[in-house]
Amino acid sequence: MSIRLYWARNDGMTGHVFLSPLERSALQREMLLQGIPLPELEPGMHVTASEVDQALAIAAAEPLELGDRKLWDDWLAFLRGASINGGLLVR
Repeated sequence: MSIRLYWARNDGMTGHVFLSPLERSALQREMLLQGIPLPELEPGMHVTASEVDQALAIAAAEPLELGDRKLWDDWLAFLRGASINGGLLVR
């Protein structure tokens, strides 16, 4: 299932991303391999800024298995934005 992620505080123009099922699965697998403590992203949840900060503290700049480096870089950049904008809302 595709998911939509938003920074908790966003202006409607920035601070959102849509993940296809393949992207979602690939990112979740990479986070699992790296031991990143971000909960599985399910619609209706709010991932707090503290949880995002904990994930970023562990995340490696280089993916361990994910073959799409741009996806990983974009994901980390999105999480950095979520960290200073109240966390993530999953839709």
